[in-house]
Amino acid sequence: MTKVVSTPAHSRHFGAKPRSAARSRLYARAVVPRDIDDDIDTTHAYPETAEARKTYVSPKTDRPVTEFQYRVYDVCRQVPSGRYSTYKAIAEHLRSGPRAVGNALGKNPFCPQPIPCHRILPSDCYIGGFSGDTKSKIFFKKAKLEKEGLQFDDKGFLVDSLQQPRFFADFK
Repeated sequence: MTKVVSTPAHSRHFGAKPRSAARSRLYARAVVPRDIDDDIDTTHAYPETAEARKTYVSPKTDRPVTEFQYRVYDVCRQVPSGRYSTYKAIAEHLRSGPRAVGNALGKNPFCPQPIPCHRILPSDCYIGGFSGDTKSKIFFKKAKLEKEGLQFDDKGFLVDSLQQPRFFADFK
């Protein structure tokens, strides 16, 4: 089995990517909530053993967490503070699709720690959704990432100067 490795020097992530006007409009229409949750420290118990994983029921969905979701979470937890990765990079590592990775992270009951799903962005470095929401919770995601040292422009995109230096894809 060949492992796909994405690094800034060899990744398809850092070509000339057009900024989507639709994403800019989405960001402009997003509703800024009165109170922004920028908590990056709360830690939730994460089932480490196979037995604990089989019996864990997500409080977010009232369903068991799937094996695929655990695979996504195990990869996501490797992204260090102050860095980001993309749905695509995780999908390549898992030999899956970016949308499946996004769906798993949208159901993450272990946020912000130990599974920091706020550190995962779309390949165009737009802020993207957070906790299954693209209208107001994106400001929670943005606040969490800014607290960790990332910066976004006024259209919701990670500033160009941080895209390559802060990209993480060295998954184990």
